[in-house]
Amino acid sequence: MDASTVGDTTVTAAVYASRELEPAILEAIYDHGSGIGFKPFYNKANDYEHAVRRDFTEAVLQEFPEHIRVFSHRQSLDGNEDTQQVEAVHSAIHVHDILNTVAEPPAVIVDGNEQQAKPFVAALGGLRDDRPLVAHCQKSEFYYPAALLADLVSNHLAHRINSTDTMPRAGELVIPAPRAKHHRGQDWGQAISATYRNSPEYTPPTLPALRGNTVRERVNCWYEGAVMPHEGVDEPMSDSVTRVVNALQRNGYDDLAEKLREL
Repeated sequence: MDASTVGDTTVTAAVYASRELEPAILEAIYDHGSGIGFKPFYNKANDYEHAVRRDFTEAVLQEFPEHIRVFSHRQSLDGNEDTQQVEAVHSAIHVHDILNTVAEPPAVIVDGNEQQAKPFVAALGGLRDDRPLVAHCQKSEFYYPAALLADLVSNHLAHRINSTDTMPRAGELVIPAPRAKHHRGQDWGQAISATYRNSPEYTPPTLPALRGNTVRERVNCWYEGAVMPHEGVDEPMSDSVTRVVNALQRNGYDDLAEKLREL
């Protein structure tokens, strides 16, 4: 999950993707981003002006609409200027919805540090008693293709919505971005109330904790399912991408494997 604020507009995106789908997302980002030189594991949305990456982002988004959930918030219409709280509540409703539709709870990666994860956990507790595995990862868009897609989508739609005086009508956006406070009022109220109560304990799970200083190291972190909870964790033992390339080839991603081999 990731969120972007542009002007008085905050957009939060959740990308629900299995490990098997992530290579397809990565390949789409490489393919559609090649025209502007966009490089996964190195670039993020704000590295490019919105006008430059608009078509690229929409092309990727249109390949995975069923895996993307978006909420928006405009301070001029919805009040509440605490963007961290808004992001936490949006994210909690996203995860609540996903958990109601899947048989096996997914792992949830919150972009940022513990201070971003705690209000999310609190907000989710206002909606349900059960909690999936929740981890936080600083700069997650540099480590996970799904997180990068969430970064691109949230930033693009925040720019798009903020550029208008009124909320765009249905069909004017490439994917719906309803205002959660307006369209999901009951869930919004329960989740936001929970953020004011004593927060449930958040203990980061025992996932591999690694830091990638180079693109090749971050590719290895992704392959290992690692997160960067803080800057003090170790780097991967090796920056070789051979095992990643081999795994992609076994699963039919020959072109993507070749791109990573050339890093």
